[in-house]
Amino acid sequence: MTIPHDYVTLPRSTYEHLNACYLSPLSGMRDLGAVLVREWGHNPDDYPELMDALEIELSAAHVETAADLMREHGLRDLRVEPTTT
Repeated sequence: MTIPHDYVTLPRSTYEHLNACYLSPLSGMRDLGAVLVREWGHNPDDYPELMDALEIELSAAHVETAADLMREHGLRDLRVEPTTT
């Protein structure tokens, strides 16, 4: 089987980790987006594509903010900076 150069393969465990932690929206982000749209005076049901985009973008923003805060509090990302023993 030849894999095209613009594709990569990875172990299932890595894929499952990425899917759970990075590729899936965080729970509650669609609801948060709906609240914001309602605050602007609109009905979220009228904007399904916007709701999809808000769910993803708000999830990413939360992950980025959490990572920044963890770094500010001195935590190192042990996935890329393992401790030495």
